[in-house]
Amino acid sequence: WRPPEHPWIKLNTDESWLRETSAMGMGGVIRDWAGMWRGGFSRGALHGDALRAELLALEEGLLFCWEGGFRKVTCECDCLGAVAVFHDRPTDRDYLHKHYDVIRRVQQMLARDWIIYVSHIPRDINSVAHTLANWGVRNLGYNVFWRSPPDFILLQLGKDSMS
Repeated sequence: WRPPEHPWIKLNTDESWLRETSAMGMGGVIRDWAGMWRGGFSRGALHGDALRAELLALEEGLLFCWEGGFRKVTCECDCLGAVAVFHDRPTDRDYLHKHYDVIRRVQQMLARDWIIYVSHIPRDINSVAHTLANWGVRNLGYNVFWRSPPDFILLQLGKDSMS
């Protein structure tokens, strides 16, 4: 993991999904140009799939960035399918997508007055967001914003700072 250039912030998002129960976990972390924690989130919900969870994690993370006043955001996600949705040109058939409701809301957020880059990264450098998403899938019904890093994430944060 690498911090963004000053004055940008970086949002990393991820999902965790349990096929047996269709439980979804969404998680993400916002860090600044010095690699300092600016916030993180975990959320658990039922009745979804892996792609829906990825899209919901992106939506949640972007909302936290917007509400936090961040207007230069680089967002990293390890799901190529979720990233491709926002890099492909919109078509007249987009409304047929299974997750059009979330895609439309994220597209509306991306169109706001800010600069956002969404890119794909390998899973092995997204461990902080992945751990937060795993917490969400194990704590269904919770929607937590972590103002400071929770204890269970400290090992992954330490690994990121050394990479």
